[in-house]
This record gives sequence, structure tokens and C-alpha cells, in this order.
Amino acid sequence: MNGVGAPKTSAPPSPPIHRSGADNEAGSAGIAEAIFVRNACKSYGVGKRRSTVLRGLDMNVKKGTIYGLLGASGCGKTTLLSCIVGRRSFDSGEVLVFGGEPGSVESGIPGPRVGYMPQELALYGEFTIKETLQYFGRIYNLPATFVKSQMEFLFNLLDLPPGHRYVKTLSGGQQRRVSFAVALFHEPELLILDEPTVGVDPLLRQSIWNHLVRLSTDHGRTVIITTHYIEEARQAHTIGLMRSGHLLAEESPHNLLSLHGLSTLEDVFLKLCMKDGVGHDNPAYVQTFNNIPFGAQYWKNTKSILPVADEDGIVGLTFSPSGDSMHGGSSTNGSSSSTASCSSSSSNAGDTSSSCGSTAASSRAVGKRRSGTFKLAIPSWHRSAALIRKNFMQTFRNIGMFLFIFLLPAAQAILFCLAIGRDPSFLKMAIVNDELDPSQGRICNYTTDCSYSMFSCRYLRFIDNTTIVQVPFKSLSDAIDATKRGEVWGVVHFGQNFTDELVVRQADGNHADNETILASRIAITLDWSNQQISLTLQRRLIEAFEDFSKDVLSACSYEPAAASIPVTFLDPIYGEKKPSFTEFMAPGIILTIVYFIAVALTAAVFINERKSGLLDRSIVAGVQMTEIMLAHLVNQFTVLIGQTALVFLFMLLVFNIACHGSLALAVFITLLQGLCGMSYGLVVSTLCDEETSAIHLSLGSFYPNLLLSGVLWPMEGMPVYLRYVSYFLPQTYAVESLRNVFGRGWGIERPEVYFGIVISFSWIFALLALSLIVVRIRKYTG
Repeated sequence: MNGVGAPKTSAPPSPPIHRSGADNEAGSAGIAEAIFVRNACKSYGVGKRRSTVLRGLDMNVKKGTIYGLLGASGCGKTTLLSCIVGRRSFDSGEVLVFGGEPGSVESGIPGPRVGYMPQELALYGEFTIKETLQYFGRIYNLPATFVKSQMEFLFNLLDLPPGHRYVKTLSGGQQRRVSFAVALFHEPELLILDEPTVGVDPLLRQSIWNHLVRLSTDHGRTVIITTHYIEEARQAHTIGLMRSGHLLAEESPHNLLSLHGLSTLEDVFLKLCMKDGVGHDNPAYVQTFNNIPFGAQYWKNTKSILPVADEDGIVGLTFSPSGDSMHGGSSTNGSSSSTASCSSSSSNAGDTSSSCGSTAASSRAVGKRRSGTFKLAIPSWHRSAALIRKNFMQTFRNIGMFLFIFLLPAAQAILFCLAIGRDPSFLKMAIVNDELDPSQGRICNYTTDCSYSMFSCRYLRFIDNTTIVQVPFKSLSDAIDATKRGEVWGVVHFGQNFTDELVVRQADGNHADNETILASRIAITLDWSNQQISLTLQRRLIEAFEDFSKDVLSACSYEPAAASIPVTFLDPIYGEKKPSFTEFMAPGIILTIVYFIAVALTAAVFINERKSGLLDRSIVAGVQMTEIMLAHLVNQFTVLIGQTALVFLFMLLVFNIACHGSLALAVFITLLQGLCGMSYGLVVSTLCDEETSAIHLSLGSFYPNLLLSGVLWPMEGMPVYLRYVSYFLPQTYAVESLRNVFGRGWGIERPEVYFGIVISFSWIFALLALSLIVVRIRKYTG
């Protein structure tokens, strides 16, 4: 099937012509032009950076003909083609395809009536050749039998590698042939091919041109083709010579050569360019056109290989002796003689304002196109299904990356539970006990009965050794110096008569003098450079003294409760008496992990496809932006469900984070926030042209959202004015809702819970609408 050889003599199987609606038949009947362009102008940039690409361009492409569009790189060919297929719009001017404007029901463009091969490869590298063609077959909703027979034909015609080969493993020339096959696959009425023969050997190039000629002659297909090989364009019925955004000439190859008395199209192009206002002595001009003859020189030596199309030029179109294009005996405005084209083009180049002036008709045309910015089409089931299947295939083809993405939220949840919210442990504290007798080796001897001796040693026994590591020092000055050097977190100092003075203080009560009070205290000096550690030490040392006091009172047959402060905290209404900071942060961390993983997954969706040309190719094939977004949301949401399940599994079952409310409600809120993150990622993807810009925008929004949404600290700790800023963030209410479900067990009937759900839905719809609006605006202003 893939062997080199002449193509089949019989025509390929032909499906019914695909149209956008029933009106296409009536709308295009009797229309001679497949494409009609008048006074087209297009610019990019603003101010001093404004660059005019198309300057009052006129163009006619007759039905059932091959139109060769020739011009140097940067002359506006690709921009013109993108406007014809509806991916961009002219600043002013008019374009009709099959009698209707691109995007209208009458034209059926974008859609299956056009086959588009852009300059970029615009192929999915993770797909095999066979899967690539099957994918576009599903997009066009082609019958399975036609898909199979058409693949067989194209594999033979284009000498494609075996169908199981992945596109990314093919050579550049092979990939371009696959791209060409995609454009031909559904046998459209209009073929727009941007340099399809680059990197193709001569025999295969001949086969391709034979097939294009057969399509136009036998099947009435219309072909627009750009090429670097000027002499190759002799196979076209009409040639448009383009320079600096306008056409120098639009004629049949035979007429161009006859009118100018030259033997090659290269010489004709050179002559017309000089006549357009550039002289022989312009070095930039000479350098530009020195690049053209390389392709032409080859065709001078091999032109006998290729059969030349009918010398009469456009089918059904005759030319007067003066070179004027005539159809049905009347002059056609779109085609003029080469001389007339050059003179008008010259004036266009010199006076852009006059040629690109906004007429009433062109303003109405552009306004009509841009009025569709906010119009939405109902998604097609077969296209949506094809896109969803494509996304899943791409996801699972790179299994290593998929596993990394799938397990990343669970890994982050595990790290959070292990590293955040736990009490610090094994904190070194300097102990200076002046009650110890140096002559007895500073041994800490004490009894546990009702004996008033060595209270300092008895107290140290109640300090939690897992939190505090006691480091004995002989002098207070040495301990202070060790704290300054960062060797310990603080100093606990007992005076020389600590036990005796404490007994006297207890006996004297309110009559104890100041000296007794000072000598009976435990002097603690802490390093407060780390608040959390210092608070932990402070709490543990106070708890140790309370336990010590209860132990002494109990040994002396007193009521141990008398040692407690007269403030009692009863069982809490919600939560536990000794809550951990982990439980406070857990709901917010769950939502933050899910939200920003979703942002990361979708932030580069359109960027990658736009840069590779895949987005343009899909939309030209008739795919709607709503369908692309829906497919990505379905794909990512499916992955999100698994990620959320893993996060909850580790949080609740492994690390025992308590959820006192409905688990289903908690999962629902989490999934809503994941969907909200996807929607925000789509907005980022539509706004940014580069991955780095998307990363910067995503990261730039991460920390404000994390700090202001009440994830790390209660919102009551913020200044009042900052709280109002926090309320406008997508996660603030959702975090509070999930925290109320986890900590208080509240259900959806509580406004504190359902308000977070309502806000999440509002953000989802607002972000999706914004992304669609941005896409439409970029289309009509790009």
C-alpha cells in the first residue's frame, strides 16, 4: 500500500459534498467565483509599531480552477489565506467564499467545504498516521467505509510511511505529506494549500500536481496553492503574483508569458516588481529576489516532466488580446491586465491611506463579521466526541507524565500533613539549676512524697522530653551566650534557694515580701525569633508547672484541682480541646491544591495548539471554540475526580483529618473549585501567546489567592479594608464553606455553606464566558 508508484488511474472514492446547511446549494448555484476579495486591508500593531500587511488587495478565484499564489516570504500570503478561511478578519474590505462571508451559513467556511494545509505541520505528534486521519474523519463525521478507502488511496498517492508510525517519528517531508493528506482527506470543494510540495521529491511532486489537476478538472474542486517554486505554478489555471500586500498581476501562466514576451514566470515576476516602483540599483531588492531562482532553476531543468494545464487558463474564462479578463463577454473587475495591475498596485503601495480607506460597504462587512463576537453555536456531538477522544489519547500516550500529574495533588497533600501543623519537637533548652550542690557533683536528688525539698528537680521531671531536650549549664552567663549563638532556644533558671523561698511564699501568702517572690520564681528567657517554637516552649513549660503543682498537692493530701487557674474550658461545641493547626488549614489546602493543579493543566492548552497551528486547523475544519473548551473540561475533570479521591483518601484515612459533615458535600465543593481552576486556566491560555507568560500569570495569582483567601490565617486577622478585597477572590467563600463542613459538620442548608457553592458556580460561568469573549475578540482583532 505504501510503495512508490504511479497513483491509481481511477478517481478516489468521493463522499457527498459536505455543506453547512441546505442553503449552500442554492446560495452557491450560479456563482462563478469560489473566492471574491475586494479592497482588502489588514494591519498589525498600533502606533509606530503598526505594520500594514494587505493594501487594498483584489482577488478572484474561479470555481473548479487551481489558483497559484506566489510571493516572497512576508508579503501577506498567509494572512490573506487565514482571512479567507475565517481565522482572521480584514480591517476593511470584503471577502466572499462561495457567495457568503467566511463564518456564514452561505459560505460553509469554516467547515467541511474547505481543506486547509497551513505552513505549520499542525499535526498531533502523539498520534500515528492512521489515527491522525481517523481523527479528522470523526471531525467531519465521515462514514467508516469512506475513511478506510480514502486512507488506502492517500497512502498510495502520497507514498506515506506505514500507518502505525507515530507522526513525531517521521521526517519533515513525511510530516508535510501527512499534513497534505489531512487537507485532501474529506475531498472538500475548496483546497487551500500553503506550500504543500516543500521537501517532496520530483516524482511525488508530479503525482501531487496530477491529482490536483484531476480534482479541479474532473470533480470541479477549487484549489489555492502557494509555493516557493515559481515555475511549478505553470500547472495552475491562474497565477496571482503578490508583493507588499497587493497583487501585481492575476492571469493565466500562458497569458503572463505572452503579454510580457518572456520565457519564465520568474522573469515576469522580476519585471512586474521593477515596474511596481523598485529599480535595478536597489540592493535590498536584488538581495530579496536572489532567493527566488533556486526553485525556478530546478523547474527550468525538469519542466518537461510535468504536464501543463490547459493553456486557455481559467476554465470557462477567456482573455481578450489586450490581456483583459473576460467572462461572458463582460469585463470582470477582479482580473485585469498585468500592466493595469502594476500601475494600480504601484499607487496602492505609495498611498496606503487611499487604497485602504474604509468605505461604507467594507465597514458594514467588517461590522457584520465582528457582530458575531458574542454569538455561540450549539456544540456538535460528533465533533465533541472526537475532541474528547483525542484529548484522552494524548493524555495516556505519555504515561509517565500522566502519572506524575495524577499523583501530584496526593503527594502535595501528604507533604502538607507531614510538614505543617505539628508541634515542634526535640527543642534544646538550657537548664541552670543553682539549687544543686557543686560539692556533691550537682546531682539532682528529690523525693515524690510530701517533702519540701529540691522542687526544681521535681519540676523538671514533668517537662515533656519529646518536645524539650534539657541541656544543663553551670552558669547563667554561659547559658545566655549559648542562646545568643543559636545553640539552644532559651534558658530555664532556678535560684539558689528556690525550694525554700517557694515554701515561704506559699506560707506567707499575701504577706510575702518582694525578695521572696523574686527568689521563688522560675526565670525563663526565650529566643522569640521564631514565634511558633517560642509559643510551644511557653505552653509546655506552663503545663509542666501545673502538673508539678498537682503532684505536690496530691502527695500532701490536698485537692490537686486547687493548682488550676479558676478558668475552666468545657468540652467544645465544635472541634477538640487541643486542635492542631493542620485541621484548620486542611480544607483550604485541599482547595488550593486542586484549584491550582487545574490551572496548571489548562493554562497552556490553547497556547501549544495555537503555536503549532493545530488550533487554526481544527477551527477551519468546523470545530467550535465551545467544543474545544468542552472537550478539555471533560478530559481534565475526569482526571480531577481521580486526583480529588486520592487527596481525600490520604487526608481522611491516612492522616485522620476529621470531617464532621457530609463527605459527599465536601467532595462536591472541591470538584467545583477544580472546575473553577480549569476555567481560570482557560482564560490564561486565551490571553497569553507564550508558555512563559502563562506561567507568570498563573504564579502571579497564586500567592495573593493563597494569602488572602483565609487558607493560612483567619480572615479576622486582616485589616478591614483587605477583607473586602478577599471577598472578591474565587476561593475565599469556598474555603469557609469547606471548613464549616469539616469542622462544624454543617450541611448545604446553611448559608455559610451554600453561599460558597453559589460563588464557585458564578466564577465558573464568568471565567468561561470571559475566555470565549477573549477568543472571539482576538479572532476579529488579530
